[in-house]
Amino acid sequence: MKPKLLFVVLCLSIVAGAASYLSILSGDQAPKKDIKASYLKGGDFSLSNGGDTFRLEGLRGRPVILYFGFTFCPDICPVGLAVIRDALKADEAFTDLSALFVTLDPERDDATRMGEYVSFFHPSIIGLTGTLEEITTVTTQYGTYFQKTKADADGAYSVDHTAYFYLIDEAGELVRVLDHNTLPEVLASELKKLI
Repeated sequence: MKPKLLFVVLCLSIVAGAASYLSILSGDQAPKKDIKASYLKGGDFSLSNGGDTFRLEGLRGRPVILYFGFTFCPDICPVGLAVIRDALKADEAFTDLSALFVTLDPERDDATRMGEYVSFFHPSIIGLTGTLEEITTVTTQYGTYFQKTKADADGAYSVDHTAYFYLIDEAGELVRVLDHNTLPEVLASELKKLI
């Protein structure tokens, strides 16, 4: 490498290092969107909570966990809600935070069933339902796939779906998309960064 080019690279490295150091000192550590969140639209939505209209914008000023599933789910959804429960119990700073559980099965998950189901896990989890069209709008915004399976002879069916924990910051922006296998302490740690 030529001495002049080496000098330029060295100077740029010093400037970049100094900028990083000053950013840390100034406390400019606001969480940036992760890769998955940066590709999704996210944003406000309106669904039903116990017959009342619920709007995501009503929770502005504090972070929110968003999770999709259905109450007849045999395993994935109860595990996900248990992770949310344990994360919310992990720190007293989470007392005023909410988690939203949006059904992917509005045919069976009415407001009463949703309310009873989420109350089993944690009082800060809000169960949301709506029409299939309203729910599809929200799942499209957040990149969640779901599809009702073919009913068996008794009319029983399931809903195939993706399972992620979506973290929304105090401004209503989607900033984190965490996999289903995320541990409660990791979810709590990511949530803490948003407070």
